[in-house]
Amino acid sequence: MSWADRVPGSAGARPDTYFFLSYAHSVPLSAAAEPDTDFWVTKFFNDLRDAVRDGATRTGETDIGFFDGLVTPGADLKQVLTEALSVTHVFVPLYSPNYFSNTWALGERASFWSRLAKLRKSEADRHVLPVLWIPLPPWDDRPETTEALELVGDDTEYAENGLRALCMLRFYQRQYTSILETLARRIVAVTEAEPLPRSAAAAVSDSPMTDGDHTALLVTVLAPDGAANWRPYPVHELAVADHVAATAARLGLPTRVVEFGLTREQAPDSPAIVLINPDLGEAAVRAAIDGLPRWVVPLVIDTNVTDPDARAGAIADTLGNVGFPLVRPVREADEFERTAPQLVIEARRQFLRHGPVNPPAGPARPRPRLRPGETFDVRQPQEEDL
Repeated sequence: MSWADRVPGSAGARPDTYFFLSYAHSVPLSAAAEPDTDFWVTKFFNDLRDAVRDGATRTGETDIGFFDGLVTPGADLKQVLTEALSVTHVFVPLYSPNYFSNTWALGERASFWSRLAKLRKSEADRHVLPVLWIPLPPWDDRPETTEALELVGDDTEYAENGLRALCMLRFYQRQYTSILETLARRIVAVTEAEPLPRSAAAAVSDSPMTDGDHTALLVTVLAPDGAANWRPYPVHELAVADHVAATAARLGLPTRVVEFGLTREQAPDSPAIVLINPDLGEAAVRAAIDGLPRWVVPLVIDTNVTDPDARAGAIADTLGNVGFPLVRPVREADEFERTAPQLVIEARRQFLRHGPVNPPAGPARPRPRLRPGETFDVRQPQEEDL
């Protein structure tokens, strides 16, 4: 039985795991792309789990591995990850350029490290098994890269291409299998010879993400009671706004949930998603959203599956007709879960395409001219300047 099949609850009810796999989710290039572009992470996890199982002797009392692909959709992901990190023996981060800018992935690492605080550094380091998943650029010289390479010895293909390439390409199958077996032996040895006592890991960080190269995504709810904690799906532990925000965070995008009243003030400078309860009525929705930037992405959520509310489609059509991105209403929980990543991607795409462009102001420099007697070219007024 896998970790995901166990009865949910506190970490005390969960079996230990040999390893926890941590990685930075990839951002699809377009809303038309498959939202989960991390197929090769899943393949590697399954391969590593099989390799560990082959050498493990405590499989009756300890599960093999965990990664967030095992989490039931709609669960409180931060809570589930924190509980999983509290009972794992080896932390396996897949280092890539995105990993070190992804607050979610770094939050997982910090959470696990909180359990190692009382160990000597040499002991603590044995419980972290770094993997070079995608090589970092030459100018980004990090000790983590050196640690990952030292674990597997001298392997030029691994150092130059990273383990993802070795996993993907049949040409590198021998090198991939060799590294996989090395990692599995280390996980088994540490777990069985130096088990980490069960202890509560620090909560996976939910502190606001720094914007970095991206403007923070706004997520808000338009509902009759005006509350941002609208939870139309009883099977979900999170409100729909928090679910979308968590999806964005996993993709490495800064995000924040705001009350709808703040949207009009903040949306002109941010990508935004508005989750709409059709009970509000078409006229009220149109009036509330009127005046918002046209890059705001609205999603109508109609939970009446047996008798779909005609208002939901009418509201979506009305908003599309006045210039907002047209997104068809969603009804069932699994449909909403599939839509959430696409919604985040589309909101970012719309903002990049239509949002404000504010280049930094700089001094005007006349350009040199080659015509005799004219030293500089003085820019003539253009039509848009008049």
